[in-house]
Amino acid sequence: MSTLPGYTEKRSIGRRREDKLLRHRIRKLNQLFVVCQCITSEMNLHALFEVIMAQTNQIMGTQRSTVFLYDHKCGELWSLVATGMKKNEIRLPSDSGVAGWVFQHNTPLIINDAYSDPRFYSGVDKISGFRTKNILCVPLINREGHCIGTLEALNKTGHDFNDEDIEWLASISQYVAIALENSIIYEELKSYSEELQTTPVRIEILEKVKGQLSKFVPSSVARLVEQNPDKMAFEKTPMDVSIIFIDIQGFSGITEGYDQRLINNMVESHFSRYLECINRHGGEVNEISGDGLMVIFKSGSLETNAQKAVAAGLEIVSENKRLNNEHSYPWGRVELHLGINSGKAWVGSTRIKSPTGERWTYTASGFVTVLAARIGAVSSETRLYVGPKTYHCIENSCDCESIGRRELKNIKTPIHIYWVKNIKENQSDI
Repeated sequence: MSTLPGYTEKRSIGRRREDKLLRHRIRKLNQLFVVCQCITSEMNLHALFEVIMAQTNQIMGTQRSTVFLYDHKCGELWSLVATGMKKNEIRLPSDSGVAGWVFQHNTPLIINDAYSDPRFYSGVDKISGFRTKNILCVPLINREGHCIGTLEALNKTGHDFNDEDIEWLASISQYVAIALENSIIYEELKSYSEELQTTPVRIEILEKVKGQLSKFVPSSVARLVEQNPDKMAFEKTPMDVSIIFIDIQGFSGITEGYDQRLINNMVESHFSRYLECINRHGGEVNEISGDGLMVIFKSGSLETNAQKAVAAGLEIVSENKRLNNEHSYPWGRVELHLGINSGKAWVGSTRIKSPTGERWTYTASGFVTVLAARIGAVSSETRLYVGPKTYHCIENSCDCESIGRRELKNIKTPIHIYWVKNIKENQSDI
C-alpha cells in the first residue's frame, strides 16, 4: 500500500522534533548528573554555595542563582553567596520576598515579571545593582520532609520560566538539600572536634585560675560554687558560730620603723603556721587584713564550734611561742591579740553596689562578730580571751581565769571576759 508524500513528510518532521526533544532531555540529564556529582562532593559550606550557584546557572540557562537557608536562631533566610555579588551575605525575614513566600508555602513559584508582583523584594537588587526580570524559586526539602530554605534561578536567557523549568530546578534542589545538610553536619562535627581538642587546654587554664583564686576565696564559698555554679545560694542565714580575731600587737609601730620586706617575711612565716592550726580544727579564714585574720567555725553545734575554735586558738598560742624562740626581730617578740566569741550570726553574702560595678563579700555579721573583734582588742601578749558563751561551752574542759567585766568600745553593757590558759589534761581531745 502506498503512502501519501505529505503524510510521510509530516511524520518525519514530527520524529525529528521528538528526537531533538529527547536529545535535549538526555543532555540536560547528563548535565544534572554532573551537577549532582559536583554538589555532593563538596563538604565546605562556603565553597558549596559557589558550586551550587555556578552549576544551577549552567543547567537552567540563567544569569544568577541564589540559595537561601533558614536560620532557626533569628528566624531569617540568609544567603552567603549570590552569583555576581562575591561573598556578600543577604538576610531577609523568613516571610519576606519570593524566597520567603516559597519557604512559608512550601511550593514552587514562577514570576516572569518580577517588578509587577507584590511578593518580589527589590531591596536585594538595590544593594547589588542587578535587575531581576524573572524568577523561578523552589523549596529545599530535607530527608525528614522539612523545608530548610529555597533555591532561586533568576533571569532565564531568552525565555520565560515554565513548568519544565520547575521540574529541572526541583530535581537540582533535592541534591542541593542533601548536600547542604551534609555540609552543615560536617561543619558542626569539625567545630566540635576542634572544641574537643582545645577543651583540655581550657580546663587546665581554668584549674590554674581556680587554684590561684582559691587562695583568696573562703573555702565555704568555693564549695558553694562547685556544688551549683549556675545558681549559688549566697543568701545570709542564721547559724551557730564561733569567731576568732587574730592580729599582731603593736603592728602600726613595727611598720613605721622597720624594713617592709622583713615585716612581710615575719607576717608570712607566722600566719602560715597559724593557718595550719586553723585548718586542723576546721576553721575558715574569712577576712585577711595586713596583720590580722577573721576565722569562722560553723560546721557543728554551738558547743562543738566553740571547742574547736578554742583548740585552734591555744595551738596558735603555742606556735607563737615556738616561732619567737626560732626567730628574733629588731623590734622584739611578736605578740598577738586573740579573741573568740560564740553565738548566732548571719552567715552569707553581702552585696555592695556602685556605679562602676558590684562586689560580693562572704562573711558572718551581727553582734557576735562585733563582740569577737572587741574581745580580741582587749587581749595582749598572746593571751586567748573569750566571751561568756564561749566560756560556758569550754569551762569544763579548759583551765580559764576570769579577768572580770570589761567595758568594750561601742558596747553598752560591760562584758565578762575569760582568759583560756590551756586544755585540761583529761580533755586533750576537744
